[in-house]
Amino acid sequence: MQSYSRWLVVALVITLSLPVFVRAQNGDQDDARNAAQNLVKQHEAWERTSTPGASVRLKLAGRDGPVVRYNIFVTGLPADQLYSLVSWPVTEPQPITLYEGVSLGKNGLVMCTGRRDGECKDPSDPSDPDFGIVDLTIQPAKGEPFRLAVVRGDQRAAVVIVPSPINAKDRQCILDAVRLTPHFELTYLTGSGYPPNTEILFDSESLGEKRTVKTHADADGHVRFAVLPFVEGHAHGTTKIRAVDISCSPALQFDWGR
Repeated sequence: MQSYSRWLVVALVITLSLPVFVRAQNGDQDDARNAAQNLVKQHEAWERTSTPGASVRLKLAGRDGPVVRYNIFVTGLPADQLYSLVSWPVTEPQPITLYEGVSLGKNGLVMCTGRRDGECKDPSDPSDPDFGIVDLTIQPAKGEPFRLAVVRGDQRAAVVIVPSPINAKDRQCILDAVRLTPHFELTYLTGSGYPPNTEILFDSESLGEKRTVKTHADADGHVRFAVLPFVEGHAHGTTKIRAVDISCSPALQFDWGR
């Protein structure tokens, strides 16, 4: 049973101080920076707001070229309840409910069998061995996150996956880039393996425009920052980012715009 490629965002507020680096572009830079910080807060809060002990796991069920299918498994939530299956696409500013009334089958497999009052029902042939299984069918863009949650009242299990990641590794250092908006207008970067409690510098270049991004590795050597890579007067381009002045220098690039 296939789901739709539609997604959801939930408004959550957490205390967060995140550097957002804005390139020359139209509009007020402070407004752009604030909007970007709010979107990053929501993205980071997606998994953190799961009920303690609850989680979602996606298992690859099939692949047809760029299209992939996942089965959804939930642990840590009561199996005798019905839930809503929701998600957050980078194309949508508000929550979207994919299914109302999903159940949890064997090993927490998300189902739509119609066997309980209020449960959703698979319209396909009941004799099909996959009858009732909710498949998540997507065609991911590079660096695109897919955020999924199973929710009932204050019970929630959530996950974020990036099926087609943009990442780089050099020695012990890793750097990942995630698109938080459809055309990479906002890029969220995270990394691990950096010298703990240290200022880390990244060189960034878009269409010949260069700048140095300064961020700070936490006590565990993790970094996180966001960039608005668009350059004024250009509808598309490529941004290159590389760590500098440390023992490791992971470098990656991504295309932004239409």
